Amino acid sequence: MRRARADSLWLLAAVAFVLAFVAAPLGCMALEIVWTGGRLDLTPLGTILGDEHDRRQLLTTVALGVTGTLIATLLGLGHAWVTFRTDLFAARALGAAGVVPLVLPPILVAMAFSDLFDTRGFAACAALLGLCYAPFVAVLAARGLRAISGEAYEAALVARGRAAAERWLLRAILPEVAAGALFAFAFVISEHGVPEFLTVKGKSWHTYAEGIFAKWTRRATGVDHAALASPIVAALPLVALLAVALLVALRLRGRATIEGDHRPLPMRRLGRLRHVALALPLGYLGCGVVLPLVVMGRWAGGSTNRATGVSLERMLESFRLAVTEASGDLGHTLLVGVAATGVLLLVAAPLAWNAARRWPWIDHLSIAPVAVPAVLLGIGMVRAYNRDLFYGFYDHGAILVAAYAARFLPFGVLTLSAAVRRVPRELEEAALFAGRGQFARAVRIHLPLFAPALGSAGCLAMVLALRELDVAVVLPAGNGTVVRRLSNIVHFGGEEMGGALALLLVLAATVVPLLAVILTGRKLRSLS
Repeated sequence: MRRARADSLWLLAAVAFVLAFVAAPLGCMALEIVWTGGRLDLTPLGTILGDEHDRRQLLTTVALGVTGTLIATLLGLGHAWVTFRTDLFAARALGAAGVVPLVLPPILVAMAFSDLFDTRGFAACAALLGLCYAPFVAVLAARGLRAISGEAYEAALVARGRAAAERWLLRAILPEVAAGALFAFAFVISEHGVPEFLTVKGKSWHTYAEGIFAKWTRRATGVDHAALASPIVAALPLVALLAVALLVALRLRGRATIEGDHRPLPMRRLGRLRHVALALPLGYLGCGVVLPLVVMGRWAGGSTNRATGVSLERMLESFRLAVTEASGDLGHTLLVGVAATGVLLLVAAPLAWNAARRWPWIDHLSIAPVAVPAVLLGIGMVRAYNRDLFYGFYDHGAILVAAYAARFLPFGVLTLSAAVRRVPRELEEAALFAGRGQFARAVRIHLPLFAPALGSAGCLAMVLALRELDVAVVLPAGNGTVVRRLSNIVHFGGEEMGGALALLLVLAATVVPLLAVILTGRKLRSLS
């Protein structure tokens, strides 16, 4: 009885968080569209895609999403395939490193490439975003490959030959690959930071997210209800597109085979191509990780100062300045990331448990925070909490914690609900007869079962929170984050300290999963 009551209270607290920081912001925006002056007014809805600029931006965004997703799929699937399926040299280490590009903020990658190349073109922006979100495809493709029975593959190999067996294998993992591609598509089309940064660099085309943010910054000039509601109304087509992509991704991921007890796929021997195949993972990691870090290191060393040039002394001075003058920003970013991760896990755990055991539709509803662009979610937070009623909550870092936890809640719910579904109900029922109290059962029986999933969800949430820019752009508390400071470099200079600060941020984000591996004693699996 006491356990049921505690579980119910925990679930109610999680639902209250969702209502306060997901439903309330979205509801405030929806109400603003149709209600003004104490009466119903549907006039703003008639302006959806009525502007030629909106239509052009939406088409550009869709094209950017498709192109970026194709690049992400080629890079992610190719990386997972050669590191998991073949006898590639150092495959385990390279495979595990395939998720590292997700650690780097996309704005950092864009700044690094812009320092060396002309990135104003459409193709350059698509390539940058595809590179940044390829880890989604890589991780899910590797998951699909781990779920395939080696016996089934060998049967196809004997019956139909090598080429037919490889085609069968590709079709078998297609649901996971498509799910990863759709997740990448959702993030690419909602990205605001990178296209906006490249606009400052001189690009002449604009995405839909840029248009929404521009309408938001000009909202005070609106003289009627339709003009004031225009940022929210303009976002509706993009929200619909994101929702469809994510729902299809969830359906595909749900249809994919869950990893079971079977012999893994046999390694494909590359022979003379073994060293040639290294070009794919090395190129992917070189562009997504090494090049940005090298450029940031050169910035810290003074490469942007032609009078002094790069030097070790200049680099040490940059790091000293980053620690003394910007340690507050780094500390604020880390504190917000840790707090948001803790809140996310506390909220996601009861929702995931009930999604796996009672109400599967929770999984689908949980994608709402990702189905709206991050900029729009930030606008919703402003609409809901920029009031004297909340005693300064809007200006406090707590709203950033809540916004980040709400933004990345879907990853916690989906990760944990998948883990719960893998645990047989009989095991949970047997735990009731262990003769231990509720707390002891939770610590000694349930926690070890779900610790890997909790660790994965926590690491992912922490990394995403440290690199989040679009929400930080809208909320005042976001001005104190490292990514916000980095995005201001293009306007106000400070590349030397910015490069050092970027390296410190990446180091902090990388330490999180490494600590999890060290503390748990688990070996790194390829893209696990």
